[in-house]
Amino acid sequence: MADSTNIHAGHRGRLKDIFASDGITALTDERALEMLLFYVIPRSDTYPLACRLIDTFGSLRAVLSASPEELKTVNGFGDSCVLFLDFVHQLFERLSEDEMREYKTPEEMRYNSPDDLSNYFVDKLSNCPIEQAWLVCFDGDMYLKHAYLLGEGTATTVAFNPQNVIKFVNESGCKVCAIGHNHPTEGPEPSNQDISSTIQLKALLKKEGITLMEHIIVGNGRARGIVTDGIEQMLR
Repeated sequence: MADSTNIHAGHRGRLKDIFASDGITALTDERALEMLLFYVIPRSDTYPLACRLIDTFGSLRAVLSASPEELKTVNGFGDSCVLFLDFVHQLFERLSEDEMREYKTPEEMRYNSPDDLSNYFVDKLSNCPIEQAWLVCFDGDMYLKHAYLLGEGTATTVAFNPQNVIKFVNESGCKVCAIGHNHPTEGPEPSNQDISSTIQLKALLKKEGITLMEHIIVGNGRARGIVTDGIEQMLR
C-alpha cells in the first residue's frame, strides 16, 4: 500500500511548483486555499476542506473575511486553522489600510456650499470604473484637510469598515467629515442600503463627537447628497 503521507507530499510539491512557475493566477480559488492551508495542516489532504469552506461561504474572499465564530461552524476546521485564517484576514486588512490611504492638501477645496462637495466628488469619481468610497475631513475653517480612500469594490458594490472612518477622522485632527462613493453603471440615486448605512454611520460618529455632514453619491456625471437632499428621512 502506498504511503499516504508521500502521496500528499508529492501533490503539495507539484502545487507549489505550479505557483512558483506561473503565480497564483494558475490556481483556482480552491487550489489557492488548499495551498494556504498547507501551512497550518501539515500532513492531511487540505483540498476537501478548502472546497467545503468555499462551498459554505461562497467565495475565497468570503472565506478569508469570515469571523472566527463562522469558521468554527465548518466541519473539520479546528482552532489552529481558525486562528491562522483570522490572522491572515487581519494582516490583509492592515496592509489595505496603509495602501488605500491617500492624502490631499487643504488648498484643494474649501467648503462653502453643498455644491462644492458635489463638484469635488464628481471630479474625483465620475470616470472610475469600479465603486470607491472616500472620506474627506475638514478643519475648523472648512478647508479640506485630508482625503482617505476607504474601500474599493466592483462595478456594483463597495464596502468599508465604519471604525476606519473614526480612526482616520481622529488622525486628521478634524471633527467634521463627509463621505462619497460612485455608481459606475447607473445614476446617483441612493439605494436603501446607502441610506440606512448613512444613518447608522452618522449616529456612530455623533457618539464620537464627529459630524458627518454629507454622503455624496456620484453617477452618470451627477451627484446626490443623502443628507442635503433629505433622502435620509425616507427610512426614518
